[in-house]
Amino acid sequence: MKSYIIATFYRFCPLPDFEDLKEPLLEAMKAHRILGTILLANEGINGGMGGSPEDMHAMYACIRADERFAGLYFKETSSDMMPYEKAKVKLRKEIVTLGVPDIDPLTQTGTRLSPNEWNQLLADPEVLVIDNRNTYEIEYGTFKHAINPQTENFRDFPDYVQTHLLDQKHKKIAMCCTGGIRCEKSTAYLKTLGFENVYQLEGGIIDYMKEVPAEESLWEGQCFVFDERIAISDAS
Repeated sequence: MKSYIIATFYRFCPLPDFEDLKEPLLEAMKAHRILGTILLANEGINGGMGGSPEDMHAMYACIRADERFAGLYFKETSSDMMPYEKAKVKLRKEIVTLGVPDIDPLTQTGTRLSPNEWNQLLADPEVLVIDNRNTYEIEYGTFKHAINPQTENFRDFPDYVQTHLLDQKHKKIAMCCTGGIRCEKSTAYLKTLGFENVYQLEGGIIDYMKEVPAEESLWEGQCFVFDERIAISDAS
């Protein structure tokens, strides 16, 4: 058994008081010896953190105590190293920055597909598979036949859409990202532009790696992660 649980999580939900949540969350992280970063914005919460199993479960309970985060899913991997150095809670305009106003994944977003459904969809050669991550992430690994939008950050994605996708509205578009949060916003953005057949990998690449046996996997390579591990080969 590895020493640390590493968990990522997010939820889009109205948080008009998000500034007031900063100090209580930071105090809880310190009290339970949790390291990592939590982002708060009017649109919700997004974070990555690590600690011992006991401390992490205590932290989960602290976060879920707010009814707006009840049942919040923590996407877990394990590690023998602590990939974070400090406990931080930051206030942001967006919990993941697309830079396009009025994009609300709570009102419309792409159809969520389980890993098995994702594999079935990707068997269709007419489907456009778009890796919604940045080029430096994709260099570590991606899905077979996935398109690399050649972005340096998530804010570049709307430019890619305007330049390369607007004439593809009739096609099925399948999008993936590390944990799911970027796809929530990017597929919502496509829906506002009139794309109808838009799909996203539920739980992201991390859950796909965890759930799909190697012999059935369409994933090739490692998955880049935003901590000191850099990339992971499995999500156990």
